[in-house]
Amino acid sequence: MNIETASWVRDMGMNAGMLSFLAALYGLAHSNARPSDLILRARRQRLLPWVTGLLFGVTGVLTMLVPLRLSEGVIVDARLVVAGLAGAYLPPVGALLCAAVLATYRIALGGIGTGPAMVGIVLCAGIGWLWQRYRPLFSGRRNTALADGFWLIGLGLSLAAGGMLAIQTLPADIARMVTDRTWLAVVLVYPFGACLLGYLLDNVHTLHLREDALERTAQKLKDLLAEARQAASVFINSKDAIAIMSPDGVVLDVNPTYCSMLGYSREELIGKTSALLRVDEGGESTFLRRVSQSIEHDGRWHGEVVRRRKNGEIFVSEVTIEGVRDTAGTVCNWVSIGKDVTEQRRLELALQQFGNYDALTGLPSRLLFTKELNAALLDVEDANKLLVLCLLDIDQFKELNDMWGLLVADQYLRLFAQRLKKEAGEGSLVGRIGGDEFVVVLQHCQSAESAMQRLQALRGVLAQTASLDGNEVRLTCSGGVTFYPDDDADADGLLRHADLALYAAKEQGKDRLVVFDVKQGQRRQARRQSAKLVEEALQRGEMELFFQPKVRISDGQVVGAESLIRWRHPERGLLAPGAFLEDIAGTPVSNQLDYWVMEAAFKAGQTLAANGQPVALSINLTVSTLIDSHFQLKVAQLQAQYPELPNRFLEVELLETETFNDLSAVAYVIRGLDAVGIQCAIDDFGTGYSSLTYLQRLPAQIVKIDQSFVRDMLNNERDSRLVRGIISLARAFERQVVAEGVETLAHAETLCEMGCDILQGYGIARPMPLPDLKVWLKDWRPPPELLRAMPGKRSGRRAGDAIAK
Repeated sequence: MNIETASWVRDMGMNAGMLSFLAALYGLAHSNARPSDLILRARRQRLLPWVTGLLFGVTGVLTMLVPLRLSEGVIVDARLVVAGLAGAYLPPVGALLCAAVLATYRIALGGIGTGPAMVGIVLCAGIGWLWQRYRPLFSGRRNTALADGFWLIGLGLSLAAGGMLAIQTLPADIARMVTDRTWLAVVLVYPFGACLLGYLLDNVHTLHLREDALERTAQKLKDLLAEARQAASVFINSKDAIAIMSPDGVVLDVNPTYCSMLGYSREELIGKTSALLRVDEGGESTFLRRVSQSIEHDGRWHGEVVRRRKNGEIFVSEVTIEGVRDTAGTVCNWVSIGKDVTEQRRLELALQQFGNYDALTGLPSRLLFTKELNAALLDVEDANKLLVLCLLDIDQFKELNDMWGLLVADQYLRLFAQRLKKEAGEGSLVGRIGGDEFVVVLQHCQSAESAMQRLQALRGVLAQTASLDGNEVRLTCSGGVTFYPDDDADADGLLRHADLALYAAKEQGKDRLVVFDVKQGQRRQARRQSAKLVEEALQRGEMELFFQPKVRISDGQVVGAESLIRWRHPERGLLAPGAFLEDIAGTPVSNQLDYWVMEAAFKAGQTLAANGQPVALSINLTVSTLIDSHFQLKVAQLQAQYPELPNRFLEVELLETETFNDLSAVAYVIRGLDAVGIQCAIDDFGTGYSSLTYLQRLPAQIVKIDQSFVRDMLNNERDSRLVRGIISLARAFERQVVAEGVETLAHAETLCEMGCDILQGYGIARPMPLPDLKVWLKDWRPPPELLRAMPGKRSGRRAGDAIAK
């Protein structure tokens, strides 16, 4: 062997040694990054890419110090192998740091090869990064070792190609000379170096993975041990009785609470079948089969078991049994967790008894009686049979209690209950639902007459004299009766209806039976339903105001408009007030509607004023709304909310017939409204019984003649005299007069001759929505024929057929 060959072999050995040394340092760096302190480990893990990148870079510099000298001026070193392996094994930060160290040192050396060296370093680092990215395609193969070998060989050949490609960046003649002298060494050295160092790095990585796996296993074993200790502590110290059994019912282990609850020692229980501890209705096999099926389906069984203690005592245990499965998913054991609930069930039974039965009389309470009544209603299938419910109340019972005291009163209640239960007979339902209120249900009655005869006879027995502590006591009772299915209600509804009938019996003088009026109840229910529908319509915004103008014929001026509510029903179309107002009269919804109308009128007035058409609006209110304590406050709020509206903008119309019962209260409110600029009108004047009294006592500023008088006054002399009298009466009391129901020019002329100047009716205009009112106000002109009939008035412009012909 000549000197050059020996030198070449020596340099290769030194490069191989340095690459091996790099692998050792790499493994040492990773080992030092695994302290037990998690915070310290996290910090070292963040520094690891920088440390390993620096190690690779320094090793690459060392390989540059001992290159393979192929000829004078032509050398090959392993720095590109180091750069490529840094890209293939390190994170991007470490690979970049390695490339930076190598590049810095190479730039410091200088020379013509600096540029190609930079290209080679960058190119090989990039090639290594690409091979790292696609390594999972090789590692996912079945023969992992062979696949990793191919990956390393491919990486080495790629680095060799990269090195040769970098040489081509030299001047052409130099590149050819260097290529000829180095290609063989590069093709041999680069794959050999990549395989050598890669193999060592893979082994280091494998060792680290094994260490991680061992560490995780050790930690898992510690966790399992801690869980086992905790489970054992729970098993031993639990207040619940816990037993581990095989699926065939053999006891494998029990905790101290189980032993204490059953009265056996642990040794006496282990190995014994659980059948000895239970009082089963269906036997051991039936119980085990039921539990097994539940565990297979739901994973657990829960229920109550009647058990027997060692001393023979029977008790109730609430038990949950869960299945324990092995690795194959087969249930191998059962874990039973139970507790003694005997006392709890006893208390629940006592509470149920207390809630279902009256403590004084022993009769079913309202709750239990309602359940029994509902069940009885389901059994009423024969249409020819009746179920009769009678609610009884003892007359003068309060006087008995006040006179003789609580003890005597309780004695009488017990006696009353005994008589009621005895005389009601078999098949009847009896209960006490209040202090001195009892209820009886007669089933399968042939007719209402026979049922009432039975109830009257029963009431006679209940009213017999009773001897209490030597005192003779005789009390009557009143009753409310309802018949099912004529009264087709549920249990609560029947009791409520019977209570209404009982109330009527008390009002009629007591000591009698009154039958619930089903039709009256239906009407009441219909009114409630109508009120509910109107309230829902308000909430949905289905209500709307229409407006009917009022004009002063003497000068043709529009002096106001009456606000009339309409309901845009989604199914029935536009509904006039007569279709729903009567149904809600006297209900809270009626007041809600009044307040809505008032707010809507203020909004409409604001719209008209903003449009340059300020018009006074009148609204119809019920007396109950007018005298409501919140009414005047609401008026003040709306006036403050709409300050732009003119004075005397709002007018309130009240029905004459509604004000009669509240004259003083209505008069008081009218004075208060007048003080804030709101006028009041008596609507439908002349239909009441004491019109003169209204004018004397009510300070209303306006009187509206009822349209029924105006409509027929041309053909009915009586109505004509009545209208003339109302006008004269109003003038005498200095009231303004408005005539409703004006339909023709003749009506208007006659009213003007009588001294009534303000008219309202279809002859002037029909009620219309707000947009149409704006147009009507703009186009309105008084009829010329009427103006010519007025003394001293000139004819105005014709504006169409304003007065109906």
